[in-house]
Amino acid sequence: MSLSYELRVLELDSQTQLLERMQLLTQFASNFVVVKGEAGAGKTWLAHRYLEAWSYDKNQSLVTCLPNQEDEVNRGNILRQLFPHQMYSTTDSLNDSIERILDGEACNIVIVVDNAHHASQALLAELWLLYSAALSTPKQNISVVLFTASDSVSTKLARLSHGLDIKPVELDIDELPEAEAERFFESLVLRYLDESVEKRIKSAFTNIRPLPGEILALGEHKVEKKVIIRSLVGSPAKIAVTVAVILLLLFLGYRWLLQAPKPSVAPVEMASEQTVIPTLEQPVDAASEEQAQKANQEMPSNLTATDDSEALPPVVTSETASVGVAETGERVVITSDVVDALLEDKTDIAAQQAKEIQQAVDSAKNTSNIQPVAIEPPPEVVIDDGVTEALQTPITFSFARDQLNALASNSYTLQIAAMTELEDVQLFLNQHSFDKPVRIYPTLRGEEKWYIVTYDNYATIQQARDAAEKLPAELQSLGPWPKALSQVKREIARWTE
Repeated sequence: MSLSYELRVLELDSQTQLLERMQLLTQFASNFVVVKGEAGAGKTWLAHRYLEAWSYDKNQSLVTCLPNQEDEVNRGNILRQLFPHQMYSTTDSLNDSIERILDGEACNIVIVVDNAHHASQALLAELWLLYSAALSTPKQNISVVLFTASDSVSTKLARLSHGLDIKPVELDIDELPEAEAERFFESLVLRYLDESVEKRIKSAFTNIRPLPGEILALGEHKVEKKVIIRSLVGSPAKIAVTVAVILLLLFLGYRWLLQAPKPSVAPVEMASEQTVIPTLEQPVDAASEEQAQKANQEMPSNLTATDDSEALPPVVTSETASVGVAETGERVVITSDVVDALLEDKTDIAAQQAKEIQQAVDSAKNTSNIQPVAIEPPPEVVIDDGVTEALQTPITFSFARDQLNALASNSYTLQIAAMTELEDVQLFLNQHSFDKPVRIYPTLRGEEKWYIVTYDNYATIQQARDAAEKLPAELQSLGPWPKALSQVKREIARWTE
């Protein structure tokens, strides 16, 4: 159940007495009533409650005045709610437009103006003239109720009623008695607080004025959450010592890495007399054999053979050299003259001596029979649908905050549900069908997230009530109720992403 719904039904004795006086003043005759109360006294809630429960048999109009708002806008809001199917001009005065529309017919109208201290002198004069004309017209009951936070409205009305027998009736909204203030706090604030901040909010309650607005503001305070690290360190001193030790260890480790001795690399001695190079297996032709014999004859006779097998590079395996071919290498002896020519950059001599070697290598490459090896693709992975986890309810709706903010503040909608989980909202939408637009918006109640489901948009509160009675029985069982768009916009503003 949403907080706004509980506000709607919670009536205190002092508020009930004020609502009863307003009902008596406007039920049987026309009256001009001014209800005064300071900021936070609950004027807006009393205005809505009066129209919802204490003047349900009247043709109603509720308008909220804003600073620097044009009179044509306020006239249009009043006439559109009272006569939604009639033609009128917002440039004409209220008395002329209503007199032309009614044409002497009976009526029972109440016009409620919230924040009347922002209304202009001209608009107050038109409302006063409308009320005065209804007094002299049989069967017409037109009452005007102004909710204001200052005495400026009384001053302006005193000029309008100067020298006349009729005067506006003034009512004051007093502070809540101590018992009612405690009941208000416990019902609408304390029950929604977290236990960690309950003591602090109770202490703050004793230091504020007993006004509904100030009491409700206590529940809007955001509590700063502190994260307590429960580990080996407990106090701030231990935390500081631990951080210092960690930094010291990091510093010492970094210095050790910088001062660590670098491994020495031993130079590789090259054989100056003879170099053995493994080659591909190939038949030795006559030219190569003649070249090898010539090289052996030119070598000194007193040269002794040495075993240089340890200086050879590691054997290249067939798996890394090629795919699917087993190879064996044969050694080709190159004389020291070829090596010296390469070292002394005498490429012409080296090329002349090693020409036969290059021909042998090219011949081996052309005659090698390398068969390609087919690489089998990895086996397919089959996922068993039976072991997959059940998906959650997919969320297919989106919030309509921009659409709701674009609607007129003095219009109404029907609240049909309020939930704390998105999945519950989606299940609700899946279970019911709607023939009018359904708009959903998020809001906050203290620290808890709520998702409000609204239905359609109506110019007057009476149209909203009539629409609620025409809903299907399954939706009527949920208790849909009219909700002002001004209240909806305030709840949307509480949401922060």
